[in-house]
Amino acid sequence: MMTLFATACIASSRPGFLFARFKMTSPSAANAAAARMRHLFSATTSTASSSSDMCDSSSLAAKPLHPPKRVLLLRHGQAVHNPRAEHARENGCSFETFLQLMLEDDQFDSALTELGEAQALEAGRRKHVRHALRDVEMVVSSPLSRALRTADLVHPLSDTVRSTAQSTPKRVCVEDFREINGKLLNARRLPRSDLEASFPHWCFEQIPDLDESWTEELETRDACSERGYRGLLWIMRRCEKNVLLVCHGGLLNYTMNSNSNVVLVDGRKAHGDRERCVTKRFGNCELREYVMTTWKRATLDEQKNGEDEQPVITLEEVTMEGPSDLNGDDSYAEEGGFNMM
Repeated sequence: MMTLFATACIASSRPGFLFARFKMTSPSAANAAAARMRHLFSATTSTASSSSDMCDSSSLAAKPLHPPKRVLLLRHGQAVHNPRAEHARENGCSFETFLQLMLEDDQFDSALTELGEAQALEAGRRKHVRHALRDVEMVVSSPLSRALRTADLVHPLSDTVRSTAQSTPKRVCVEDFREINGKLLNARRLPRSDLEASFPHWCFEQIPDLDESWTEELETRDACSERGYRGLLWIMRRCEKNVLLVCHGGLLNYTMNSNSNVVLVDGRKAHGDRERCVTKRFGNCELREYVMTTWKRATLDEQKNGEDEQPVITLEEVTMEGPSDLNGDDSYAEEGGFNMM
């Protein structure tokens, strides 16, 4: 089957790849997104050699399937199984060594470390983060405790709604956003009743009562990336336009870099924040901002057989804007975020 969408990071310093931000409340946002993406892929194919893995402007529907959304992606703070494994990974260890270190430091539903709690509190105090979170209508989290706890520390509840599920913004736990599943105890979650007792202000209607999906076999890259893709589609079908998603480094890496239906686009401003590639793995408590759009895929097989294809999701990373009175000491370190390990 001929695939007409690029499956890798689209990142370039050429002016044609830089796009102005658009307000998610604008009625013309969908049309603006379509025009922008057609321009992007047209520029890509005009400079690339012919390839079945590259799309062209004719592969895009006239309009997105859903209105574009502003999505903030946040990885949880440092957890018990992270310190040695993450340090080794940053120094170029093999995946086998990385996995072995996590096994040695494994813990059921691994909790945040003292440093992890401090990372989340620090993130929530930063002006640019508070500014980014001001319009969030829904907070979505993995069902693992370290992600739920990070969400509550970075974007805390007011005292008046701390003991009720009617919090604003609404907080929804989604099973598809859990970490790479299987083998590791830190990937196992608590029963829903325990989660409801520990986090009463969260809605757990989206998850099963018991964790029946965990097995002693490590989940494959393809299965994990497909699960993350399915979760992003769930967000796109929601009515909320501004969403904070708190989840995990492995899941984000597989979903964003290994799924043929997810395309990363670099729409950041052309200065220091473009030094980090958009494909780089998230650091602990690192926050990035995206414009997420879904597109109908047009393929030769679909035209021939009349069969529907899975939609393509574009995640365009944009520069996270801060309030105009940001001081120099409150700037956000793009490289590694708040990863202080």
